[in-house]
Amino acid sequence: MRQPLDFGLRAFFGVTITGPADSLGYPTTITIDSIVPDSGTTPPMGINLAAAKALSFRGRLTPKGEFRSQSVSDSVAAQALSPIVGSFKNFFPRIPPGGLALGATWTDTTTENDRAAGSVTVTSVNRARAAAWEDHKGTRVLRVEVASDFTIKGGGQQAGQPFEVAGSGVRTGLDFVSADGRYVGGESRDSTSMTITLPIQAMTIPRTQVSKTTVTVLP
Repeated sequence: MRQPLDFGLRAFFGVTITGPADSLGYPTTITIDSIVPDSGTTPPMGINLAAAKALSFRGRLTPKGEFRSQSVSDSVAAQALSPIVGSFKNFFPRIPPGGLALGATWTDTTTENDRAAGSVTVTSVNRARAAAWEDHKGTRVLRVEVASDFTIKGGGQQAGQPFEVAGSGVRTGLDFVSADGRYVGGESRDSTSMTITLPIQAMTIPRTQVSKTTVTVLP
């Protein structure tokens, strides 16, 4: 039996990056204004989108583009919204150690632990290329092309029932960085195949997830 689920969401949030940087990076705050479902969309898993109002993430943005050392204004709301919001750890484009330059290529590996419902580790190998200078909505930008392979493994409890999850996926994306170093938008697509095992019920559930994300900077 197949159970398809299709939904779309628009998240509006502000990002403030200040300097100078300290040893951990640039002080950065991301504050959510609102999350609005598309017409006809029901929020997944009964998530209360109103809880996102004014939720903020404070941390340090490293020169590589990693958003680290985070704290949240409301940990209960952040955990409840984590299936759709995440923590913005990998929101910003990854930058090579020598900075962006046309034609540069680089690879990095990231490992994240998602504790929304247990302990699930996502390991991603990301290959990037600064492909070309172009115009993006009136701004001269360097287009960064990214292709990733990732694996998912872990387990936990949900509604008092233990579960195990394992899978893999691929992601492709574009990031646009202006000549003066601003992140001005991007888009990505990913496809994930995984299995969720419920040991007590002796049941294995296959799951396929396809998503598209678009980041737009509002004037």
